[in-house]
Amino acid sequence: MLSKEIEKWLVAEVDARSQLWTWGRDAFWLTFVAAYPLFPRGKWRMWDPRVPVEGTFVEEWLGRSGDIDVKTGSNESVLALLSDIWTEFGRHTALFYPFPLVAVN
Repeated sequence: MLSKEIEKWLVAEVDARSQLWTWGRDAFWLTFVAAYPLFPRGKWRMWDPRVPVEGTFVEEWLGRSGDIDVKTGSNESVLALLSDIWTEFGRHTALFYPFPLVAVN
């Protein structure tokens, strides 16, 4: 799972006082929420507590999470939500990772 890989890298290899930490933390939350769109409700895996619940994306997500009900939403609304998160993830990763995320042949 991508969020778990980012989390491992973040806590094991990145200085928590660096810009790269902030970038990695935000990348982690984008992927975590994409994997568990009902977060903070529903079921989700526990993350490493060294990764704080901080950052623009996750804070906004928590602020509006009560308005999002993936279980009763249509498949189209769930896909739109995940598409929005993927788009944001792509924009975000381009800040430090200037290569394509998906190989295109």
